[in-house]
Amino acid sequence: MKCELCEINDASVHFKQVVDGNVRELYVCPECASENGFDVQSPMAMTDFLFGLGVPEAQPDGILEKTCPSCGLTLGSFRKSTRLGCARCYQTFSEEIEPLLYAMHGTDRHSGKVPAGEQLTAEIVALQTALEKAVSCEDFEEAAVLRDKLRELKSDMAKTADGEIVA
Repeated sequence: MKCELCEINDASVHFKQVVDGNVRELYVCPECASENGFDVQSPMAMTDFLFGLGVPEAQPDGILEKTCPSCGLTLGSFRKSTRLGCARCYQTFSEEIEPLLYAMHGTDRHSGKVPAGEQLTAEIVALQTALEKAVSCEDFEEAAVLRDKLRELKSDMAKTADGEIVA
């Protein structure tokens, strides 16, 4: 089988990715794998290769590479290491990060489990937000219900902090 990238050499490297039941396969020669930043010995490089992080994008002459104003990380450095330097990098490189997150997780928002110790805190924050919204919409009946639920959760949290077990 010929390399799917150069279509000249024989392919000896096989990549297989399954996302939401869809299988994506790629057969490449060692030369193309190496040119695209894939190191057979490094498992991290496989994700880099599949998501195009190992491939440098050509910068037109006179245009500076995107750089985080807070920590100085460049887009090229992020593509090589797949690690961000600071919290502001998420905002700076959002155009590059969002498609990667979507490709890996099927979404760009966290929808997984909340750690057990943080469950009550997350519920309290959600109720406080809903309460503020109800008050601003002058839905005082809903606000009263939310206020009561909020008091109950805060009481449960205080009992848990005091060592009591809340069922």
